[in-house]
Amino acid sequence: AGDKLREYIDKYTSKPIYGLLIGMGITVVIQSSSATTAITIGLVRAGLMTLEQATAIVMGANIGTTITSFLIGLSLDAYALYFVFIGSMLVCFARIKKYKYIGEIVLGFGVLFYGLSIMGDSLKSLKDLPQFDSIAYTMSVNPFLGLFTSTIMTAIIQSSSAAIGVVQKMYEAGGIEFIAVLPFIFGSNIGTTITGVLAALGGSLAARRTAGIHTMFNILGTIIGMTLLIPYTNLILFITEKYHVTPMMQIAVAHIIFNVVATMIFFPLLKQLCALIRKII
Repeated sequence: AGDKLREYIDKYTSKPIYGLLIGMGITVVIQSSSATTAITIGLVRAGLMTLEQATAIVMGANIGTTITSFLIGLSLDAYALYFVFIGSMLVCFARIKKYKYIGEIVLGFGVLFYGLSIMGDSLKSLKDLPQFDSIAYTMSVNPFLGLFTSTIMTAIIQSSSAAIGVVQKMYEAGGIEFIAVLPFIFGSNIGTTITGVLAALGGSLAARRTAGIHTMFNILGTIIGMTLLIPYTNLILFITEKYHVTPMMQIAVAHIIFNVVATMIFFPLLKQLCALIRKII
């Protein structure tokens, strides 16, 4: 990473709002907030980015990651194999490196949605098991169990998009109630921070602070979400029923609104959050 890269980063993330937009853009393209956070922490470790710049990008990544659940809600997985085919052709036969890279992006996009489709369809059969009915009921009565389960599940698979994609399929099949779905969304936001924590291990103080602020931001958002769980559930059901939204898109709408509102609440407090994490770490 040379002076040029430092210059570009300074230029395009000099203002927090630019960092927010760049974080959203990168995450929409690579379909992974975890990857965006890991890249950002790498740049912080290299001394190419300040904590304030990195925090804005991480906040943007939290909004960008909601695009996956939105695309799943559109049933885009039905076209996943077409993306796999086009991507494979470009990777195998393109002679120009640029087109090979585009092929890898298209292939990865297709494989992601095809994998989610297979996983979700297989998990649909769980709703016929009496034991699963008991677990689903317990999670609807005790939202904190769903929150904990989602946090652990997302930390293991290191993808909030995949965790929410699975829940979308199960909800569509009638396996779980909507009030049990929302803690899953909140928990996935916490679980996805594990990638940033792993990326910061053994790194500089600034890198550990970046991972810390990502975790703190998502935990604070979850506290607000769990506090307002019942009114938020009623709001989403009201909006989605009024506009006849499909079950999978219901979850996508809930995910988008939650992450956007959480970012709107904490973005104006960016400097204060950075000051707080400097005291903690």
